[in-house]
This record gives sequence, C-alpha cells and structure tokens, in this order.
Amino acid sequence: MRSGLRNIYIYTFFYSFLLLNPIWVLYLLDLGYSIFYVTVLDVVFYLSIVLASVPMGRVTDAVGRRAALLISSILTGIGILFFGLFQSFTGIAISYVVWGVGVAINSSALESVTYEYSESHNLKYLRIIGAVNFLSALSVAIASLIGGFVGEYIGLRVVVILTAAVVIFSSFYTIKLRERTREKPHAKVALKLGQYVKDRRILSIILLRVALLLNFNMMLIFKQPYYKALGIGTGLIGVIFFADVILRGLASLNTQRFAFIAKNRFFAMLFFTSLTFFTIYVPGLIESYVSLFFLILNSVIFGFYSNILSEEVNILVPSDVRATVLSVIFLASSLLTAFAEPFLGYSASVIGLEKTLLIFSVIFLAISTLAILIHIKGREYWEFRLVPDNNHGN
Repeated sequence: MRSGLRNIYIYTFFYSFLLLNPIWVLYLLDLGYSIFYVTVLDVVFYLSIVLASVPMGRVTDAVGRRAALLISSILTGIGILFFGLFQSFTGIAISYVVWGVGVAINSSALESVTYEYSESHNLKYLRIIGAVNFLSALSVAIASLIGGFVGEYIGLRVVVILTAAVVIFSSFYTIKLRERTREKPHAKVALKLGQYVKDRRILSIILLRVALLLNFNMMLIFKQPYYKALGIGTGLIGVIFFADVILRGLASLNTQRFAFIAKNRFFAMLFFTSLTFFTIYVPGLIESYVSLFFLILNSVIFGFYSNILSEEVNILVPSDVRATVLSVIFLASSLLTAFAEPFLGYSASVIGLEKTLLIFSVIFLAISTLAILIHIKGREYWEFRLVPDNNHGN
C-alpha cells in the first residue's frame, strides 16, 4: 500500500474513533437535559458548521488539505474535551462551537484530499472513498462497542474525555500526509462558486446529499432514545451501534463493486430516496424490535449512496474550488438540521418519538423529491440546448 494512502487511512481511523457515539445523547439526558434541550444545543453545533463551512472550505483550498486536517483534529478534540468538562448550557454551547468548526473543516478537506489522491495516482475514487468510509465506520463501530460498556460500568463522562484524547492524537498523522501541488485559487472564487452551485446537475446532487446528511444527523439523535424506549440497556445499545456502523461501512467499502446499481442516475435517485423514506417511516409506524432492521438499513443506504453522489459532484467540480463547493453541501445540511432539530425535538417531547419520525419522513421525502425534479428539469434543459446546436451545425 502506498504510504500516502496508508496515512489517509490511519488518520481517518483515529479521527473517527468516537467512543461517545452511542452515549452522548444519554450523557446529556443524564445531566438533566430533555430531548428538546438536546436538540436546542445541537442547533448551536450545526449553526457553527453553517457559519464556518464556506469560510473554512475556502481556507482549505488556500492553505492545503494537510494543514486543514491538522487544525480540524485539534479543534474537534478540544471541543469534545470541553463537552466532557462543562455541564452548564453555556459551557456545552461553547464546546459545540469549537467542535462544530473542527468538523466543518474536516468534512470538505478529507473528501478533497481523498479524491485528489485517487485522481493523481490513477486509482478508482469509489474504491478509495469506500475504503476511507469503511475505516471510519469500523473505527466508530469498535469505539461504540467499547464506549457503550465503558459508559455503563465506569461512567459516561470518562467516555467523552477518552474520545477527546484519541481525536487529538489523530493530528499527528496529518503531518505525514502528502498532497499534490494544486493551482492557486482564482481571484473570483465567489463568482465561480455561484456558477457551479446554479448548475442543475450539481444542484440536484447537492440537494440529495443534503437530504441524506439531514437524515443521518437526525437519526443519530433519535436512535439512542428510541432504543432506550424499547427497553434496551446502554451496553446493548453500544452493540447495536456497532452492528449499525459496521454494516454502513461494508456498504461503503463495496460501493465500487455494486456501483452498477446506480448507473442510471434517475433510477438511483428514485430507488434510494424511496427506500430511505420507508426506513424512517416504518419505525415511526411500528415501535418494535422489527424497527431495528429498518433503522440499520437506513445507515446501510447512506453508506453506499452518499459515495455515489460524492464521486458525481467531485467529477463536476475543479480542484481550486472543490473544498468550497463541498462545504456548501455541509452548510446546507447543517442549516436544515439546525432548523429541524428544535422543532422535531419539541415534537418528540410533546407527541412522542414515533409520530415525530413520521413527520421527519415527510420532510426527507419533500427535499429528495425537489432534488429529483431539479434533476429532471436540468436534463430537459441540457437536451434542449443540444438540439438547436446540432441542427445549426447541419
């Protein structure tokens, strides 16, 4: 294995080793916060991502992926450390701001460096990003398994502090990363960014990724209390999260092998968004252990289809604005999450988690349907442009 690729893999594993994954909501509930206040605090986290995404994406394009990932690891680790040390609403909010900025940097920088490494070494991007996401999932899965039992038998705060230490440790592997020499960003980056975002092909992909990321963010909030309501213990929740994340990682790892399923973009949009809708709708309709299958399937779909969409948008966008365009995706998904979480959190407190899942399934369906309609309009637009050009040429 090439050393550059190995360093990307190792960095990904340690940065993703989130021991707090299965317990962070339970940790806040244990501190006395309701689900509604958990979601209100999360608004701070996602608004931090919203405010930081595009500026940090531009910084990543300017200073390079390696420096950006180094900063990301340190800020993320410090934010998680503060999360474990502070108990007040203000203190946790501050931790979320630092943590959110770190995640905002990482989200575009890691995807950019992975795509550019694959391109410069003539490697298949779906295979590499699949391996990166699998290692990330494997790391989270192992961490979830350990974190669940450490939280149950030693303490939830211990889990948070240990998570911070591992994430900060990942910063050492950014020093070993190598990235290719890139063109300096052009002066009118904002203008170019607007041109790419307005492209209907890119806009439809952005909206679908936004819908999937919103789904991922919300299910991360809802799964823990949902499992708790089923009478499942903290340790066993860690086991379920282990299986959930491992299967998501395997789906990601095998994206290249099964990419033919998504060869027809329109069919893939319809199939995967419809299936995702039912994985949210059914647990809201039926509160039973059967719902575990659908909740895990939700993660599996995300692991596979998000890679497909990632490759499509990376192909359409050049290197000098790639991280900036990718940051728009995380900005939009984070902004929607920030708006949706308090509403859905309040809904869960008042009418119950099951009915709230039904409401969220409709929100997901609306966003994904809009993306599909934009794709159809875009396809018609490009076909319309080709006909006059060809006739004129004859």
